[in-house]
Amino acid sequence: MPLIGELPNSNWSSIKSAIVETALSTVFSTVPIWFFPLISALFLSTKVTFGESVYATVSQGDLYIYAASLVGPLIFAITANYASWDDRGASPGTSRLGKLTFAFPYGTWFFIISIIVCAMAAICFGIARFSTTGVIAAELNIDNLFKFSVAIYAFSIFCLFCVTVYRNELASGKFNDAESTREFLEEWNNRHG
Repeated sequence: MPLIGELPNSNWSSIKSAIVETALSTVFSTVPIWFFPLISALFLSTKVTFGESVYATVSQGDLYIYAASLVGPLIFAITANYASWDDRGASPGTSRLGKLTFAFPYGTWFFIISIIVCAMAAICFGIARFSTTGVIAAELNIDNLFKFSVAIYAFSIFCLFCVTVYRNELASGKFNDAESTREFLEEWNNRHG
């Protein structure tokens, strides 16, 4: 299965490191969402609950921005470090998207999914924000837009986690030379595309 096919075969140290990195990235990147509602719930006498404050913050489409900001760097990380426009050195284990060759597990999938997530986030964020300004005259189901933003954000966190695990696997020293890495990627892509 694309994206998660090799997670069960990954080293625990790679998974543990990815859990920590993903959790810290998520907590610190979402401080603008949860910090003031937390302070407000603890120190201000208000009838609004913590959950209602967070919902008021993210119901305007903010999670779409966060989703794009999580997967956007994945495009750079994969293409800058593990992709090439030069297919002369491409091994049978690499994946391709046109002339772009990825020497990263599921590199093509992550690249395409990141672009789709960014495009969907931009469209949905625009719809959510412009609907409140009156630019879009349609009646929107804000609750469904919110639920979709949570789903796309959770999926973006999952993609970040997977890329981090696979990056850790490649950088772990388990594959010390180019031939071992090439053999690993060939075997990986033959099993999982």
